[in-house]
Amino acid sequence: MKRLKWGVLGASGVANRRTMPAINESKYGELHCLFSRSEEKAKALAEKHGAKRYYWKLEEFFADEEMDAVYIATPVYLHCEHVLMAAERGLHVLCEKPMAMNVEECRRMIDACKAKNLHLQICFLFRFHSCFQKIRSMVREGVLGEIVEARMPFLKWYPLPEGAWRRIPEQGGGGTLMDLGAHNVDLMRFVLDDEVEEVSAFCSSWAMGYEVEDTGTIMMRMRKGAHVICDTSFAAHKCDVVFEIYGTKGSVLVYHNGHWKVRTYIEGERREEEAGFENLYRAQIDHFAMCLAGKEEPIVTGEDGLINIKILQAAYESARTGKHIRIE
Repeated sequence: MKRLKWGVLGASGVANRRTMPAINESKYGELHCLFSRSEEKAKALAEKHGAKRYYWKLEEFFADEEMDAVYIATPVYLHCEHVLMAAERGLHVLCEKPMAMNVEECRRMIDACKAKNLHLQICFLFRFHSCFQKIRSMVREGVLGEIVEARMPFLKWYPLPEGAWRRIPEQGGGGTLMDLGAHNVDLMRFVLDDEVEEVSAFCSSWAMGYEVEDTGTIMMRMRKGAHVICDTSFAAHKCDVVFEIYGTKGSVLVYHNGHWKVRTYIEGERREEEAGFENLYRAQIDHFAMCLAGKEEPIVTGEDGLINIKILQAAYESARTGKHIRIE
């Protein structure tokens, strides 16, 4: 199977820590080139990760004719522009979450890639962990009965420096709901195998004093009836619990305290097992290549990114107006 030649746009941050190492570890990819805004930083990152070429001028990056696919990890407000540029160049796209600033941008991104028959995948990493895939199967097979409630606290201590794009509404689109809540909302849709019918939310920024929310909670009613609570914060120091799901026949708790563990209660029987470490970044890189080769069906698509943004926009509207927002 062909090894994809990857270009990385926005090579600092998560690309530096996680994704470029994952590309290098993948059997199906190689780090061909990268872009950073300064020549010095671009060169240093290329040397660190073994990229064959580096760029600090955007037009030169997209002029590289050997690239097969591009990983876009720029600030959210640039996602749409950069995906459209990639599509025009004929590149397959792996775009960081959240997909874009609004639903309209998401549609433009999807349409541009469809017009060129390009693969568009959004970085919803939790979908790739085997424990969540197993729970999804349990839900679909009725092992837990009818799902009554699910919760996902995504709480971390993550102070943002002055000037960071995540603190600027016009660049990140919001605070914790956009940054962390994008994962919460997507994983709930995936594991419950259900769509959101109604959203209620509230946000605050008193802990950190940011212009965007440092803490936010989304409550969702799913079409099949389940109630869902997604908690997010940049101001919490410790949270072991990762995911909870409760049904009429059983429940599942996923937590992380140095190691991933899954605890199940099914028809009175309690079990606990190690979930183990899985390199989710490498998994999504491998999956991307397998999709292009026609060996796997996409586990996540641009449409998932659009629905995610639609729900997050509804959450912000609810927090602003104090009303429940119905998802059409």
